[in-house]
Amino acid sequence: MDTFKSTMHDGTLNQKKRKSLKAHNIHVLYLFLLPAIVLTVIFAYLPMFSNYIAFLDYDFNKGWFGFGSKFIGFDNFEKFLNDPGFYQLMGRTLLYSVTMMLATFPAPLILALMLNELRSERFRKLVQTSSYIPHFVSWVTVAGLFYMFLTVDPTGLVNNIRQLIDPEATRISYMQDSNNFLSVLVISEVWKETGWGTILYLAALTSIDPQQYEAAQVDGASRFQRLLYITLPGLVPTMCILLIFSLSGLFATNFDQVFNLQNKMIRLDTDTIGVYTYYQGLVSGQYAYSAAVGLFQGLIAFVLIMVTNYTTKRLSNVGII
Repeated sequence: MDTFKSTMHDGTLNQKKRKSLKAHNIHVLYLFLLPAIVLTVIFAYLPMFSNYIAFLDYDFNKGWFGFGSKFIGFDNFEKFLNDPGFYQLMGRTLLYSVTMMLATFPAPLILALMLNELRSERFRKLVQTSSYIPHFVSWVTVAGLFYMFLTVDPTGLVNNIRQLIDPEATRISYMQDSNNFLSVLVISEVWKETGWGTILYLAALTSIDPQQYEAAQVDGASRFQRLLYITLPGLVPTMCILLIFSLSGLFATNFDQVFNLQNKMIRLDTDTIGVYTYYQGLVSGQYAYSAAVGLFQGLIAFVLIMVTNYTTKRLSNVGII
């Protein structure tokens, strides 16, 4: 009996030690998170307070914080709304964003489903690795490659192929024609980001119970039926989350992509809100006005993400908040 009590006592002490060690390990993990939290606060949250200059007649000479600048309320917002090119700028940004979303949102899903159906593990890893490597290539490099491939110079690969097929074909200056700009945006985005986007879908596929596939196969379900009734429903939560973030950016295009693929000949016909903000703020020095434009764009994104989140939660009970 005494031996039993001693064993129970030792077991209780060991359990307390394990709990104490576990709590200690959690604190250590939080320390690893600390640098990321500090960097996020410094570079993501603190700059948000500078949005107040959107309500000022900001004068940089009166101090970086603008405390000596005159408060003008919503005048900068009214200036943007009354700009002659406002509706054209908003329409072009929306056109680019919607087209990009329709082209790029299903691409990672389709590639992930195709990779999931591959039987060769080595070939699947090769395709997956090679497809997401472009994500790590900067947009400056991507823009340089597209200019090199689409140029009218003898090094232009696309024009060389066209003339190889039809020797009488004239060389086309693709990058100097604003009508081609949207196509260049879509192709470059699909090439660069599709492979990276498959990571989330492939991770979601691993959470689907394999016994569901086995049971469906025993019941005589074909591969397409297993895809339709098991795989796709299992990916719905991930698809909803990604859709929320995609729709929240309908009025926000990728600044790095648009800015680097533009040139002086087509800039005025291809400007988006993000690029317009850059030129108004850093190039023209209208800091308060550009802050108002950026804040206006941010408010639209906030409304869109809340509406999309509410809608997806009502339809599929999946959301980010």
